[in-house]
Amino acid sequence: MLARLLARASALTVMAVVLLSGLSAAAADKVSLRLDFVNTGFHAIWYYGIDQGIFEKNGIDLDVLQGQGSASTAQTVGNGSVPFGTADTATVMGFVSQGMPIKIVGGYMRESPLAIIFPVDKGWKSFSDLSGKIGFSAGGATADILPAILKSAGVANKVELINMDPTTKLTALLTGRVDGVDSFGFLVAAILEGKGMKVSTLSYAKAGINVPGLSLVAYDAVIEKQPDLVRRMVKAMDESIAAARKNPEAAIDAIVKRTPTMERPVALHILLLSFDLLNPDWAKGKPASWMSPEIIAKSQEILFEHGIVKKKLPIDEYFTNKYVPAG
Repeated sequence: MLARLLARASALTVMAVVLLSGLSAAAADKVSLRLDFVNTGFHAIWYYGIDQGIFEKNGIDLDVLQGQGSASTAQTVGNGSVPFGTADTATVMGFVSQGMPIKIVGGYMRESPLAIIFPVDKGWKSFSDLSGKIGFSAGGATADILPAILKSAGVANKVELINMDPTTKLTALLTGRVDGVDSFGFLVAAILEGKGMKVSTLSYAKAGINVPGLSLVAYDAVIEKQPDLVRRMVKAMDESIAAARKNPEAAIDAIVKRTPTMERPVALHILLLSFDLLNPDWAKGKPASWMSPEIIAKSQEILFEHGIVKKKLPIDEYFTNKYVPAG
């Protein structure tokens, strides 16, 4: 009798463990994140976070999707195709001012990486020196910003903007089909120098567009209906960035595993350079994904002046720090 009771108790215990395991697995939210661009060194943080179990620990089963530019990514989040994306802050603010239902829920690359990249022998020192053909992407972070800058610098009639796929820009510059390209300065400079081309950059900040760089954005309906998911997503992003900074070599292993054609030394160099853009002076002493209300307000003024923000809004319509973990 006792043996039978013990066996029954043991069976019930096993069943309970199985059921609890099933509930635990079911608790993980399946989440898609659309990147701002195709896999590049600085995107390693997301894959490393997956491999280190950081997203799983936060109840997230993350699927990372490559992107084709910040504007394109913002639009896919804004139409509800994906709940989260990484996109340039200026691009996001421009879309929000036009009514797109998205919001910045966490700062990521909080200093702007945007720049014009060109061969050193061009000798350009300011945007007013630009001339010739500049490769840019209509779906990229600077789709609206660059034309406004060229007009402000008085060179709109001297520069021909060549719309091209982001993946073809570097080849176009290397083969001389364009005189410069717009992109993330640290990213493109590292790749081109790895291929033997000496380049210089003109940062957008020099043209007065000193707006934070990449942000984590979410669909408004997700923020409203799943606030805990948003909180866990921001937390997992912060933890993944911190983990990648501690072990960048392993982080690059994670992305190279997914993109075997990636040149590992260049990817590592790009990841290390990206760390310099995470914590600008205005963010010192604040949590990793915190965004400054003052900086967002100043950004709106800059973007409105250049026609990127079409209508001024209360700044809390662009971003929220509600889901940022305490520092």
